Amino acid sequence: MARTKHLARTKHFALVCLAVGMIAASAAGWGQTPVQLKFSRVVDLTLPVESNMAGIPGFKIYDDNPSQVSIIAAMTEAQKNMLQGEGMTMGKEVEINGRSMISILHIMTHNGTHIDAPRHMMEKGFPVDQVPLGQVAKEGVLISFPNKGANSSISVKDIVDSGVMLGPDRIPVVHTGWTEKMWGKPEFWSQMPYLEPGVGAYMASKGVPALAMDVFPEKPLWRGVKVEPGEVWQGNHLALMDKGIPLIQFVTNLSQIGSGKFVLVALPLKMKGADGSPARVVALVE
Repeated sequence: MARTKHLARTKHFALVCLAVGMIAASAAGWGQTPVQLKFSRVVDLTLPVESNMAGIPGFKIYDDNPSQVSIIAAMTEAQKNMLQGEGMTMGKEVEINGRSMISILHIMTHNGTHIDAPRHMMEKGFPVDQVPLGQVAKEGVLISFPNKGANSSISVKDIVDSGVMLGPDRIPVVHTGWTEKMWGKPEFWSQMPYLEPGVGAYMASKGVPALAMDVFPEKPLWRGVKVEPGEVWQGNHLALMDKGIPLIQFVTNLSQIGSGKFVLVALPLKMKGADGSPARVVALVE
């Protein structure tokens, strides 16, 4: 039994090294440093995708395009009833086919845990299917702000004072605990913490490969935070995207990572020509 467990761990380690090495090789142009990480656990940093996820208040485009995970086929009436009991959304017509269950996903590219590609805010920016995977599968580092709660903001000074070294070899992850604690509650949006202007430019100046966060990357206009004269509201987005740096937004469960080393893996759907994508984001913790 002990030998079996040892072989399993060895195989686990080898596969991780191979996977990370392959990603590193694909991102040679970014200056990727190969990472060998023997991880002991996987932390899921992704919000669940479901029907009627709350979008930004006051933005009509969210109201007009609610997320839906709809069932369009079920094996039996019994399965259909079971799914209804679980709260799943039923399509207008559900085919009972005796063979398989089939669903349809309808979701905006910027709802829940997602990745913004430069095309989101730049007319000629590259799309999400061209985001180099080596930039979004890389060693991560938490920048933790446990005292940043409701209606707070994170400044460049806060980032500097954290003492976390920034550079091209690690993805910084802004961690307040907000998404983990507040997703699904009205206060999630109405009291949303945010990154102050200048944070994006500062991160870009350090050459970070991507920026992940559990807060909003700009001033939350919907709760009355004003843009000052001369400011560009989407300034953090633009500063990062101008350098080809994707944003990984609304990651959750960051408290489960702990203090060990970890690799952040944030993979968007390969949506041809799209501005962003829902993402499955995990931390491979040493």
